[in-house]
Amino acid sequence: MEGITLKTSVNEILKRFPEAVRLLNGLGLDTCCGGAEPLEEAAKAAGQEPEAVLRALEAFLEGRV
Repeated sequence: MEGITLKTSVNEILKRFPEAVRLLNGLGLDTCCGGAEPLEEAAKAAGQEPEAVLRALEAFLEGRV
């Protein structure tokens, strides 16, 4: 998916796909102060399974208009 991995920072994801903020916030990820963290670390900090967050993000972005 367009180069997004668990190592991609939350800030980079939001820079490229600002609409993803709804999904990430809904999953409890810090999209503000913790935005410099890789997706994997942000997911863990939110108590989420990183691979599940990545799959949800992929599905969300594939459905965007």
